[in-house]
Amino acid sequence: MTWYPVVEAECHGERLAVHRGPGRGPALVLAHGMEDSWHTWQPFLDALGADLPFTPYALDLPWRAGAEYEWVHRTSPATLLRHALALLPEPPALLVGHSFGANAVLELLAAAELPAADGVVLLAPYFRPPDDPVSWRLFDRELARFRAVIGEGLRLRLGRRRHTLDPDLVDTMVAKALDRVGPLGFVALLRQFITTADLGLDTVTVPTLVVTGALDPALAGARTEALRRAMPVASVHTRSDGGHFCHLEQAAAVTAEIRRFLAALPTPTVA
Repeated sequence: MTWYPVVEAECHGERLAVHRGPGRGPALVLAHGMEDSWHTWQPFLDALGADLPFTPYALDLPWRAGAEYEWVHRTSPATLLRHALALLPEPPALLVGHSFGANAVLELLAAAELPAADGVVLLAPYFRPPDDPVSWRLFDRELARFRAVIGEGLRLRLGRRRHTLDPDLVDTMVAKALDRVGPLGFVALLRQFITTADLGLDTVTVPTLVVTGALDPALAGARTEALRRAMPVASVHTRSDGGHFCHLEQAAAVTAEIRRFLAALPTPTVA
């Protein structure tokens, strides 16, 4: 699949970009997670299928792999995402976000600041139940999860190369990535996670599908049920064998769920 850049702009000193893939029809917009890349959506789109009537747009956001996180002092992920969406040549019919990107979408939904969309798909978001207190125990737990996810994402981006590289070398690459992201990246994620309990999700009316994995602590167990209660409009599906990157590792199964979600939407442009 051939992609080409559509537009690039600056927001709060950070680069935003939009890339378009081949397709016809309304806009399918993709927002990647922290330390990820717009390039990594390809297996997901391949599994989704070329027969769906969409034009894919992948956003390149300031929490991309290799980025610095100085923007944490100046702005928020939701603000950066809102400006990126404003660069699109057309509003999204379907907006898909993963992890950190999914939570930025969630914030826009709660604030009613999302451009008109027929549907939203949140892949592996995270949610803090209101009865989960903000404590040092929570801090330590989320820091461990943050480190694990950064490592998992880097290994996944290496693809088959990770099987030919010395394991010690891969561990060194993960350690360097964590050092570069540093406390600022973790603070951005922690702040986003903590405030999910305060989002007004009960007022969201946009049809929303949430796909998560039971092996991903970001949204499992009590967190899953808490999100269901907080966001009645959302259909929350938990894959029993899925992890934080189930949309790539189990792309066929996850996109089958999305197809069923699209078929149930009342809006004909994405059915």
